[in-house]
Amino acid sequence: MTQPWSPPETEFTAWLTGMRSWASKCRDTAATWDGAASQGLLSLAVPESAGGVGGGYEAACRALEAFAEGSGLSGLSFAMAAQVWACQEPILEFGSNAQREQYLEPLMAGAAVGAFAATEYDSGSDLLSLRTRAERSSDGRWRLSGAKTFITNGPTADVFLVLARTAEGSPLSGLTAFLVSRGAPGLHIGKAIDKAGLAGAQLGSLHLDDCVVGEDDLLGPVGAGFAVLMHAMRYERAFILAPTLGLMSRALSRAIEHTRTRDQFGQPLSSYDTIRQRLVRMHLSLTSAREVLYATARKADGNALDHGLSSLTKLHVSTEFNRFCQELPDLYGGYALLPETGALALVADAVASRYYSGTSDMQMKIIAEGLGL
Repeated sequence: MTQPWSPPETEFTAWLTGMRSWASKCRDTAATWDGAASQGLLSLAVPESAGGVGGGYEAACRALEAFAEGSGLSGLSFAMAAQVWACQEPILEFGSNAQREQYLEPLMAGAAVGAFAATEYDSGSDLLSLRTRAERSSDGRWRLSGAKTFITNGPTADVFLVLARTAEGSPLSGLTAFLVSRGAPGLHIGKAIDKAGLAGAQLGSLHLDDCVVGEDDLLGPVGAGFAVLMHAMRYERAFILAPTLGLMSRALSRAIEHTRTRDQFGQPLSSYDTIRQRLVRMHLSLTSAREVLYATARKADGNALDHGLSSLTKLHVSTEFNRFCQELPDLYGGYALLPETGALALVADAVASRYYSGTSDMQMKIIAEGLGL
């Protein structure tokens, strides 16, 4: 295993400070995506041998946290994380050299956007009941038929990692992964889905109507789709919530400033024990979530990330995110209804965190099975 590149902590901390400062001036645009990529945000977790920075998983998570903290762009940081963990990571693990050159390099550079297309209308978290099918035609190409939904980056993606059924029976051998380019014949991309949270992240659907792809578009061998899925989920579940640490830190700092400068009955809000206790509980949630996520990232850097730990991390961080947001609106009172506080938008993001990459109940199931229950 290649050890991640490890710059001096002072050097990396200075880089993170620069990232926060740059991100604070950003808006939710394609230029922001390109700028973040040019600074290495999308390539930190990729080894140098594959064209990345080689910083490892902890460094990548810290960078995503810094970007979200500086920008406050919850949807954009989520969309970036989704590409890094659920699209780039499987291509890195299962892709051929040609596929890495064709897809991974542009994704890291911000020249292309990637999406993981697994969820279907009737499957939800039950990804093993997928109905999308792929059949090999007489000319050696593959034809994919079916539909996918809730695809992060779907409306703008240049490449889709699509899971399809190629055989009946056990999902261990019946699923295959394909890399489908945006212009593939028979691929129809739907409009962005309206949603209450994750502003700036585009979710969409796609239809595959005898969508034609070549043998070179298989990601891994035929029947390896389950392995691709499990690899993507292992990293996505563990690290998809890294940006929320930055969002929580930003919200806590702003809430502290608000309570210090807002007077009630002749005293600042921060002088009241009920307010101070809310802020302490929020600080506790942030600290706890951060400690667990980065401990998991260090495990991944040591090649010791398993599915139980990924699910435990996802469950814990999303739970603490929701606890944090239970306190946040009451610090603002009626002002929480104003968009400039960002309080209710963050509440919506917290609710969403319980469902993507597998619901909290699904994470509980995985953890319970790991305990032998």
